[in-house]
Amino acid sequence: MTSTNERFTFQAKRELQGLVPYEAGLSVEALRREIGGDGPIVKLGSNEGPWGPLPAAVEAIRDQVAGLNRYPDGAFFDLKDDLAVITGAAREQIVLGNGADSILINLSLALLAPGDEVIFGWPSFITYPLSVRKVGAVPVAVPLDADYRYDLDAMLARVSDRTRCVYVCNPNNPTGTYVDRDRLRAFVDALPEHVLCVVDEAYHEYVTAPGYPDGIAELIAEGRPSVMVLRTMSKIYGLAGLRVGWGVGPAEVVRAIDTVRGPFEMNALANAAARASLTERALLAERVASNESGRVALAAALREVGLTPIDGVGNFLCVPLTDGVTGRAVAERMQREGVIVRPLDGFGMPDGFRITVGTPAENEIAVDAMRSVLPELLRNAN
Repeated sequence: MTSTNERFTFQAKRELQGLVPYEAGLSVEALRREIGGDGPIVKLGSNEGPWGPLPAAVEAIRDQVAGLNRYPDGAFFDLKDDLAVITGAAREQIVLGNGADSILINLSLALLAPGDEVIFGWPSFITYPLSVRKVGAVPVAVPLDADYRYDLDAMLARVSDRTRCVYVCNPNNPTGTYVDRDRLRAFVDALPEHVLCVVDEAYHEYVTAPGYPDGIAELIAEGRPSVMVLRTMSKIYGLAGLRVGWGVGPAEVVRAIDTVRGPFEMNALANAAARASLTERALLAERVASNESGRVALAAALREVGLTPIDGVGNFLCVPLTDGVTGRAVAERMQREGVIVRPLDGFGMPDGFRITVGTPAENEIAVDAMRSVLPELLRNAN
């Protein structure tokens, strides 16, 4: 028998009141439960790569299975050394996490006090305001410019004595646009010394645009002391299910993050897969080329059905909508056709949706579904 005490009530701390949890992209399993049947489901809502882990990573995972009764090396010494060699950074500058999201949350825990401010563009990655608000700090969202890019001048104008961090998502999720090297360098140089600039390069490996900067090879290698650059292996490396985030930044910031993070931010399989993946440069280049051609083809196909995707450089496209159609309405209607795309109301863009570049066959299924559902949505909106 259980009993309840009616006088007992529990509420989350003040900073969490009214905070909506992060809404993960819909999974194939969840949609299957909803629509039933046995037809194909195409998942293009979470910006995963359409390929699995690289062959070397699969082999490394197999080699680790027998030892999973043991904890991994919590310092992940060898992976940090690998990343230090690749980036030219000192291993004390390398930070690891259970995905880049984990690093962002730990960064807030380590650096932010109630009342501190963090500036970022908006619409952008939803973890920025969520991680800031969880610790009682103040998110300062600055609208993107007319071309859906980060407005660095407007962000700079919002910097104050209370600003501790600025986030630059490059390329930006969900719009896919990027800040070029000259604008980013000038922005970083104009920031006061008390502000850490966090450049989120989750989609870095996909970008082939000549003006796109490598934050690690350029900003950090050039000696700028107040820059942290974040990367992930969830995308082009095909390790989204294992969650491997990493970055390079000031050693004192990395130490602060290590102070607040959990003892094993990554697991042994993630560590082994990450190390092996870093050796597969040739296959990675093939994936870059495939994504580039796939994104161009998908954008052309979407235009043919009457949509106007934003020119992006990642592995996804952002599609603004007109005529009163919302991204949520498109996503829900597409789900009935077995296609998952991402509504962007949580990202600050309710009149748009995001679609990941899949395989040619997946892209074709998605465009065919869009062609059939758009007329109905337009009729209902009008």
